[in-house]
Amino acid sequence: MKKNLVSMTLLAGALAAMTASAQVEVTITGSTAFRAITIDRAAFLYDSGSMLGVTNNASTGQITYSGTISNKVTSLRNTPVKIRLSFSGSGAGMLAVKNLTPVPTSETPGVNVNKVPDIALSDVFPGAATPPIAESAFDRDVLGVVPFVYVKNNALSGIVSITREQAVLLMTASGSIGGINGMPASYLGGTGGGASNPIYLIGRDPGSGTRISVHKDIGFNGTPLLWATNGAGQYVTTNGYSSGGLERDVIKGKSDAIGYLGLADAAAIAGFATPISYQGVAYSVAAVQNGNYGLWGYEHIVNRAGGLSANQALVRDALKAAITDQNFQTTNTLYNVSFVDLQNMQVERGSDGGPITSLNF
Repeated sequence: MKKNLVSMTLLAGALAAMTASAQVEVTITGSTAFRAITIDRAAFLYDSGSMLGVTNNASTGQITYSGTISNKVTSLRNTPVKIRLSFSGSGAGMLAVKNLTPVPTSETPGVNVNKVPDIALSDVFPGAATPPIAESAFDRDVLGVVPFVYVKNNALSGIVSITREQAVLLMTASGSIGGINGMPASYLGGTGGGASNPIYLIGRDPGSGTRISVHKDIGFNGTPLLWATNGAGQYVTTNGYSSGGLERDVIKGKSDAIGYLGLADAAAIAGFATPISYQGVAYSVAAVQNGNYGLWGYEHIVNRAGGLSANQALVRDALKAAITDQNFQTTNTLYNVSFVDLQNMQVERGSDGGPITSLNF
């Protein structure tokens, strides 16, 4: 009997070990622009009633889901799947995946663990990261199209458009330093009493896919002069904001501010700031898809080349399918209000800011 009890104990331990090893874990980082979509589509994968979620930092999308996804990946059956989400920006996310740099993830309420990310979402090609990453470092797929707009505070009357040349000059010539004023509002067509006053460019930090994309699209190479506000609401120079939400708040609140944003952030301050045309073309879905509007990039999903297990690859592919689903991209407001559906693109580009070429001829 004692021998049987020992055998049963060993068997139970072995079964527990097998169960633990059977769990599939995938840690995802990267693009803040696609954060809400990734959170939504990751949750979408789980079987009804099976999903548990732990959120320790909603502002960075630091959420961990666990449960089964047998309805989306039948071969996984009842295998537990844990998806850890922790977003840091496109460039930073790709570098974390490449360099095996751990990111903070939710474990239990109030308790975090650092995990090496398996996957990153990015608004830019690997070669546009700082430093550039070789294409061969990753397995990469395109998920969608991400447009950007220049937005000006509504107090800047008369400004309706910006050319590529003006956008490049604005990168290093805005604001006022040492009593010397930079670009006046009148240079962009500004009118009214404040037209001779300088405008202030508000932008993103170096790891931001939004910043990288806009720089590439307008052909700017160098370090921009960007502005932030301090606790007293006064302008100070900065390396850029870590999120579109922080950037938009400054554009909303400062009468002489201009910046570049994703569509969701621009829409959030619609009562206080207005998108302007680029190269004389106003943003629209059709203008992006037919090649008339040039401020856009792709959303990519990347993982280390050959770096996923077979089951992790199944989870990645299921997430990719959920995001690229044509019905989701064209009818779900989480996507279609802020992004352009991939399937109806009539043009393409092979690099960030690269030539726009036709898919039809």
